[in-house]
Parts: sequence; structure tokens; C-alpha cells
Amino acid sequence: MSIQEQTKPQVNISSDGMEAYLRLPVPRLAEPYTEEQIKQVLAEHGVCSGIDETAIQKLLEEKYYERDVRVAVGIKPIDGTDGYYEYEFNSDFSKKPQIREDGTVDYWSMNLIETVTEGQEIAKYHPAVQGQPGMDVKGKPVNEKRGRELPPLKGKGFERSDDNLTYVASITGKITKQNERITILPIYEISGDVDISIGNIDFVGDVVIHGNVCNGVSIKSTGNITIDGVVEAAQIYAEKDIILRSGMLGGSKSSIFAKGNLFAKFIEYTTVEVRGNIEADVFMDCEVTCDGYLTMTGKRAKIISGHVYAAYGIDANDIGNVAEANTYVAVGVGTKEEAKLAALQKKIEEYEDTLTKMERALKQFEVLEEEKGESYKNDPRRMQLLRERIKYIATINEDKAEKEALEELVSNASHATVKVNNNVYPGVLVKIGDLLTSVKVQQGNLEFIKRVDHIVMSGLDEKIVI
Repeated sequence: MSIQEQTKPQVNISSDGMEAYLRLPVPRLAEPYTEEQIKQVLAEHGVCSGIDETAIQKLLEEKYYERDVRVAVGIKPIDGTDGYYEYEFNSDFSKKPQIREDGTVDYWSMNLIETVTEGQEIAKYHPAVQGQPGMDVKGKPVNEKRGRELPPLKGKGFERSDDNLTYVASITGKITKQNERITILPIYEISGDVDISIGNIDFVGDVVIHGNVCNGVSIKSTGNITIDGVVEAAQIYAEKDIILRSGMLGGSKSSIFAKGNLFAKFIEYTTVEVRGNIEADVFMDCEVTCDGYLTMTGKRAKIISGHVYAAYGIDANDIGNVAEANTYVAVGVGTKEEAKLAALQKKIEEYEDTLTKMERALKQFEVLEEEKGESYKNDPRRMQLLRERIKYIATINEDKAEKEALEELVSNASHATVKVNNNVYPGVLVKIGDLLTSVKVQQGNLEFIKRVDHIVMSGLDEKIVI
């Protein structure tokens, strides 16, 4: 009996078309299957690629009946790989100092600036590698994933080599990376001390000083300021962050202003104003205003004497000292800020109402032009209205920006507290919003929390519902 007269062999093809399985029925007569018959069956089902001759021979020799045997395997595609950039500089900057094993704070571990020198290789492009298509068991091509090329790097301060693969710094300066945009800007770097022989510094960019800053010096920067040595009675101003690795001895004649954050080992006898957060070890007899959060949790961290305000809250190890030095700490916002917010809202509404009237008056000139057929474009009254309109729009935008910032401050400061991890001493005054309390006895491990009409002192392990 021929194979056609028997129960027909079954060919099953996987859903992805990459494998074919053959199931042979037991011959009714003892007549064995032949390789030629097997290939004919496969051909009838369209299997023409990746046929495994060895598997077919073994199937016939071992007489594998009534079981699925894989007899063909397609050629899998080889996916390509996308192009990528390999950067030769560090772009992972630490915004937090490290805590040493002994509990002290290591401000030298911080790094806000990565510098490169002219001619230094900063990036190398590795082109995409294209793959190879595959083929299923029916001979149909299987597409591979194509490797995708990346666009050239954008930015300034660097050049691309003739092979379009290597990028080299064209100036010496600070390098930053945001997405695939690289910017190299000049920095002002001084290897020694800054004194009267160096003079004041007013620089567009970052300032790095590896020595001390002596009395009477003023340093201004549109970027970050990093000072390795001790700062004496100086004026320090930064549009971004300030790092004082060794601290500041202000002598009551110094000031610090940062639109970003401040990190310092210690600061004494200095007026400090910071728009962001502060992290320091010691404040001694300072006037501090911080629009963010003040953290002083190093092993020797403490606030002694002076006035310290942090809108979002204070987390300190010690406040005051055993000599009961007068120390004032304050957090949160009160009726003063709420009144200012209300006044801003009222001013904005009044200005917007006046602006609406101006718009109506300007519209009247258009009506007159249509009625009389005359141009009022250069009419003095119209020109005056346009000038006033510009001023009002600018003022409204400024007030709205101030209102938005104040609303954020009020919202974030609404639950501000003062945490004391070790000790708070007599002589300390704590203010939260408009409420004030004084410390009568030495205590520790507690948190000052504002309730409706008073301040409570709660153990840090206790749960208080505000």
C-alpha cells in the first residue's frame, strides 16, 4: 500500500513560521517511509527552507511514529544595534555630601563641576550595526530590526572630527550634558588664595577657588561658586549653588547670597540668604534666611546663637548650648505672607481691570478710523495708551510670577516643623508661623509642631496628627 493510501502524515508549522514538525502515522503495512516521501510531504505543505536532513534520517531509522518531530528550522534574523555615544567625562554630579563612618560630613565629596581642557576628547560615536534578515521554513524572508543612527551632538564649545565620530573640546572650561546637548563654558579657576592682589571677582560662569578667600573680597558668579579654603569677611554671591568646603569666618562683616542651594562645613558671624536649601554643620551667631529646608545632621551639627529662618523646616542635631546662648529659630509662614499674597491678588485684579479699559479705548480708535476714514495710528493719545498698556502688562506678569512663587512657598511651608535630634537648650526661641515658644529646660530627640493656636513638642518616635 502506498503512502497516499495510508493515513496521511501531518505537518505542523509554528505560529512564527520558524519551525516545522512532522507526525508520521504507523504504516498499515510494513512498508517503511522513504526520505523522498518525507520531502514530498514537506513540499506539499510549503516547507522548503531549513530542512534538517539529520533529523529526517533519525526519524526514519528510529521509526518515530505518532509523535511530533522537528524536521525544519528557519534562519532567525540577526537584529542590528543602534548607534550610541561614549562620553569621556563625568555627568553624574553629587548634590549631597557624604556622611563618613564617624558621622561627620565630607563636603569634599561634592562635585558640581566637571572641567575639560582644549583638545580633550569628550565623546565618541559608535555607529549603528546593521543586522541580517532571516527566513522561515516556507522560504519567506523575516525582517530584522534595523540599527538606528543617532543625530550629531548639539551644543557649543566643541568640534566634531572629520570622520564625524569623535568630539573634541575647543575651549577649556566647564562641561555639562542635558539629553544629547553638550555645553562647554569658561570657568574662573584660581589655584591659590583670593586676596587684595587678586581683587574682586565678577564672572559670567562658574567660579572655583582652591585656596582661601581673604577679608574684604567680593565674589559674584552667574553660576556655581566652589571654595576649598576658609572664607573670611567676604561677600559671596551666586546665581546657582555655593559650596564652602572648609567654612566661613565672617567676623560680622560678611554675607552670602545663593539663588540655588548652600553647602558649608561651618559659617560664623555672617548674614546668609538662600533661595533653595541649606546643608551645613555649624551656624554660629548668623542671620540666616532660607526659602527651602535647612538640614544640619552631621555628627557635630549645631545652631548656636543668632537668628535662623527656614521656610520649609529645620532638621538639626543641636540648637543652642549649655551656656544658654540666645538662639532664635523660625520656620513656616504666617499672616504676613498671607496678607502679602492677598495684596498681590488685589493689585493684579485692579491692574487687569485697568488694562481691559485700555483695550476698549484702543478699540475706539479703530472704530473712528472706520467711521471717518482717517488714520489714528500716530495719534498722541493712542501712542500714550500703547505705552501704558505695555507697562501694565509687564507689571501684571511680574506680579503673577511673584504670586505664584509666594503661593508655592505658603503651600510647602504649611506643615513646617523644627526637628532636634540631640539637644535643645534653654535660651532657644522657636517660632512656627505666627506662634512662638521658648525652651525652659534642656531636652532632646523631639519635634516642634504647630497646632491650631499653640506649638507642641513631640518625641521624634511619637506620631502626631497635624
